[in-house]
Amino acid sequence: MSALPLLPMHIASKSISNEEVVLPMAEALAAIDLFESKDVLILGWEGWVKDKNGRVGHGNAPQGTVSLEDLSISEAAKLCRETIPQEAARWFTENPKNTDDLHFCITVRA
Repeated sequence: MSALPLLPMHIASKSISNEEVVLPMAEALAAIDLFESKDVLILGWEGWVKDKNGRVGHGNAPQGTVSLEDLSISEAAKLCRETIPQEAARWFTENPKNTDDLHFCITVRA
């Protein structure tokens, strides 16, 4: 089951995948808050990129987390809220001329 239906349309519609939650950073952070408020455990996140031609993939995006299944719902959400902006900042610093758009795939236990 996809976690996209758990999100309001104004957030889900920003996903660059029709099957997975893959959102720009602001929407990814909002999704994390929503998942936590609905008692949905976040299992992890990974970076995805979308290039100027619309191709989507992992490319040089941040690796993300290992499995968070042993954390509580609030601990997993907190870790994601902290690490996504940190890794995004590092990615932008290391790739200053990159024209790709950075997104975050969030996996949950639905």
